[in-house]
Amino acid sequence: MKVAELLLRLKDAEPDAVVLLLPRYADFTEAEEIADVALIAEPWTCERHRNADGTTTEVHHPTADGYTLGWSPATDEEWSERVIILSPQPGTVEARLTGDAGAASDNRALTDSIREQALQTRRGMLADGTLLPEDELRARLGISKKRFARMLEDGSVFGLDVDGTVCFPALLTDSRLDSKRLQAICRIIAPARAGSRLDFLSSPHGALGDRSPLQMLDDDSDYKQLCEVAETWVAQSSRTTVRLYEGEHGTEPDDVAPLYTAIAEIDPRKPLWTRASKALHDRGYEWPLGPYPEVRTFTMFVEQQAAGYGEPRAEACVQITANGDLLRVRIIHKKGTAWQSQTVSAGKRKSFVDVAKRVIAHLLRSR
Repeated sequence: MKVAELLLRLKDAEPDAVVLLLPRYADFTEAEEIADVALIAEPWTCERHRNADGTTTEVHHPTADGYTLGWSPATDEEWSERVIILSPQPGTVEARLTGDAGAASDNRALTDSIREQALQTRRGMLADGTLLPEDELRARLGISKKRFARMLEDGSVFGLDVDGTVCFPALLTDSRLDSKRLQAICRIIAPARAGSRLDFLSSPHGALGDRSPLQMLDDDSDYKQLCEVAETWVAQSSRTTVRLYEGEHGTEPDDVAPLYTAIAEIDPRKPLWTRASKALHDRGYEWPLGPYPEVRTFTMFVEQQAAGYGEPRAEACVQITANGDLLRVRIIHKKGTAWQSQTVSAGKRKSFVDVAKRVIAHLLRSR
């Protein structure tokens, strides 16, 4: 419930009436008088969890707390919103927030500790030769700075930060390995974080028969399998999300739930509309499942996010209006760019989701 709705419902209430709080599943005798109203200064996170039976559960909490237990980006939604808290005990909200701030500080300290441990590990790898400075890597590969820069740009080599200096895995220079194939695999997995890439290359994988990628470079059949596994693995490092909202919007609304959400794990280097089409068609995750209401005007937002870390990156906003046999489509690819307007044949549309698929198909053909 929003504050505006609460005030509207209270407009005819007696000023001297006592406000009681009735907890869920309690009977009337357990209702308690409201003793504290806290206006929270910072936006909180609201999570909507999708349950196996099709129902949803919403959870509100301070954003600094991170996601709650059971949160899944593949099935659930989250957004920021302003909140007020009513409590039957005076001062309890402020006390808990103060305690939560202390807990958040503890969490930050734990995160800092983990990062420090990772840094110590990388320092050790540099000391024992597992990581190499750029000059030594180039010397072992026998390449110029110009050639090295091109390889770094296309992902054939990659480095990890050690105290502000980028150092490179020595395995990239191992003369016992097929360097062309190794560099090709590095290019496939380039969108993932450097640390994850090193772990992928050097660790056994069940999909590879408990062998590491470095053990799959010589045999042609093994290498073909490795390429397929690498492509699947890197796709899991990024998600493309498509959300549809009723009405015309210039920015994604944070005060209403989307009519429809679809998510696909796909290589972020693939074209925008290819990724959006995969999200709408692959049924890896979509919600709700239908049937869908009749919607004449809606807006589609497309965003990309590195799985498990990083902030979502808005990529496109598409306003769609059905007008007889035609669809009016207005597109903006990123904030600050001009709107592009197009007209698309409506075809035999069945729902607004079908319309969205038709529009994406048109954009794929016309790119």
